[in-house]
Amino acid sequence: MPSRLDPETDFEELTARVRTQSQQAPGSDTERVTIRSLEAVRSDSLETLLEAAESEHLEPGDLVFLLSRANADRLCEREADVDDVDELEDVLGRRVRVEDGMPDDTVLLLHPDAVEGEELVEPEAIACGIVGTDE
Repeated sequence: MPSRLDPETDFEELTARVRTQSQQAPGSDTERVTIRSLEAVRSDSLETLLEAAESEHLEPGDLVFLLSRANADRLCEREADVDDVDELEDVLGRRVRVEDGMPDDTVLLLHPDAVEGEELVEPEAIACGIVGTDE
């Protein structure tokens, strides 16, 4: 299925909208994004984000990680047997898209059709990891 994310997507704007969507009135009937805090960008923290997304009834096989170039590089450095994004995909068991415009403090895990450009089409199919100070 073709992704609605295209080269024109403003990832700063997209992540800002994801964070806003998650903060809408507690208890409302509005579909919201799943948000988790991540201490650092590591495969185990991304697995935690994946578990949170799976618990929200998403099809796990269809989910894609969106990472900044810096976060992808950090993951490759931290994993003993990972030298590139293809190997990172094998470790995570999911597709990984590295986007230069992605902020370093955010990791997105989403269904390819959950967004269209910067618009959230299906917020319930998006999980967002907010990265703490990553040393």
